[in-house]
Parts: sequence; C-alpha cells; structure tokens
Amino acid sequence: MVRKTATLILFLVIANVYGQVTGDVFVMNKDRDVFYVHYTPEINNSDAFDYQRISSKLSFPLFRKRLSLFNTIGMDYHSFSFGSQFQPSILNAKEEYFSVNYSLLANYKISKNWSLNALLMPYANGSFNRSLESEDIHFNGILFAEKRFTSKNKQNTYLLSFGVGYLTLSGEKRVNPVVNFMGSIGHKLTFAIGLPNTYVKYDFNQKHSIKVLGDLNDFSFRLTNQRDNDRYANVSQSIFTTVSAGVEYNYWLSRTIGVLVRGTHSVFEKYEFQDSNEEVIYGMDVPLRAYISVGLKVNPFRGRRPNIPRK
Repeated sequence: MVRKTATLILFLVIANVYGQVTGDVFVMNKDRDVFYVHYTPEINNSDAFDYQRISSKLSFPLFRKRLSLFNTIGMDYHSFSFGSQFQPSILNAKEEYFSVNYSLLANYKISKNWSLNALLMPYANGSFNRSLESEDIHFNGILFAEKRFTSKNKQNTYLLSFGVGYLTLSGEKRVNPVVNFMGSIGHKLTFAIGLPNTYVKYDFNQKHSIKVLGDLNDFSFRLTNQRDNDRYANVSQSIFTTVSAGVEYNYWLSRTIGVLVRGTHSVFEKYEFQDSNEEVIYGMDVPLRAYISVGLKVNPFRGRRPNIPRK
C-alpha cells in the first residue's frame, strides 16, 4: 500500500510539471495531429459537480533543411455544473472557463541523430463571467535536446528528449527537468513515455488503430471574490487536476482524416481553491469518475516513412 501511494505521488508531481504544455510536442511524428477537436460531455456521475470540456488545436508546420518550426494555436472550453449542496458560495451554479494558448516549437538539427529544441508557450486563462485581464496571461517555455536511435534494420526508431522547463505547476511557476522517451517499432507500434503524452498505439491497418494512454487535465484560473467574506475571503485562484487512464479507438475516414472515441477513468482528481500565497483554503471532495470523449482529427504524417525528421 505504501509503495502504491508513493508511486501515485511521484506520478502526480511529474504530471504537474507538464500541465500547461501544448502542441503535442512529445509524440512520434506519425502520431502528430495538425488539427483536432475533442468533446468530453457531462456524464452526471457525481453529486459534487458535472464537468464537460471542448479542446481544439491547429498547427502550422514549416520545414527547412536544418530548422523546423511548429506554430500551434489551441483553444479549450471548461464547464462545471455544481449540485446545490456542493456549490462554493463564490461561484455560480454553472461556471464556464476558457483557455487560449499558442506554442512555437523550433527544432534545429545539429546532426543526423542530434537536435536542439526551444518551445515558447504563452497562454491566457479566463472566465466567461468576467473580462480578461493582464494577470490572466502567462508564459511557459522548455529548452531540450533530442537524441535519435535507429536499429540496424532501420525498422525501429527511438527518441530521447531531455532538458529543462519553466512551467506552471498547479498555478505556480517553477523550473523543472523534462525527460521523455518515444519510439516507433516497425510500422504498426508507437509509444511515448512521459507527460502529458504517455501512450502505446497499435495500427491494425490503414483504417483502424487503438491506443492505451494516460491522460492529464490540469489547469488553474484566477478568481475574484465579491460574494463571500467567510471561508473564501482570501481565495485568488482555483485549480482542477485530473489524472486518468484508458483506451482510445481511431477510425480513419481517409489517409489523413479520422475520428476517435476515448474512454478513461480517473485515478486522481482534485479541485481546490488557493490564496495569493498558493496556500489551500478549501478543497472539494472529488470522487473518481469515468470520462468519454469523441473527436475529429487531421494527420498528414500518417503513412510516411518512419525515418523522416520528427519535427
């Protein structure tokens, strides 16, 4: 029991490091979507609150001989519907938030197997109940190197990324190490070990694929308290974190356009309110729950040879 608890705590600490990473940076090239939209509906499986989410991303890759650039714009919509007995007094019965993020990934190839990378990630989190202010705009960034390994038969490719990031962790900015390991085995199996992307994907054929994955949903929003001078008097931000695991099925309508269905179940959830010193004032008792998502994606990299540049 102690070992399981320690493992979960370690996983959550690492997960927080990557909570605001955008742009599907640490994935194999053949799994990189240049566009997607995902919808997670309310399931009504909690007395505390129901949650729904819409996520979208659009990427503009630009390839040169040594330098590759990925410009990515993302938008997320989050909705919380509270039960009457669990609604915090400073929130409405239904709270709606949004996040707009941009990421610029620059990849410079030093040699065939080595590259240097810089990732800039400005983003803004806000609420539909108030106007966006300068305090809602944040900046994250990562500097990392990447080493490529290729098997003798050229069928298997592995990528090791390591570096340092200035990232937002549950509402607090910190400097943390970044390590990810990815691979493509043959033409059917790909994987990534790290966060926010941890998965193993198997392509049965050109139409069907299945992915076993770990998913992280972590964001924070600034709050202004104009209602409660008691328990929530000093609240300045809310933080919602979900770590879940599950399975995703992909069906490809064409070589580049596909649809997905994803089912996950959370292994950890927290929804808490902090003051300006990042001290927890109040934490909701959030039960573990199931999530279902559907989506549409576009990936022009499918079917390409695995030894092309990843970025």
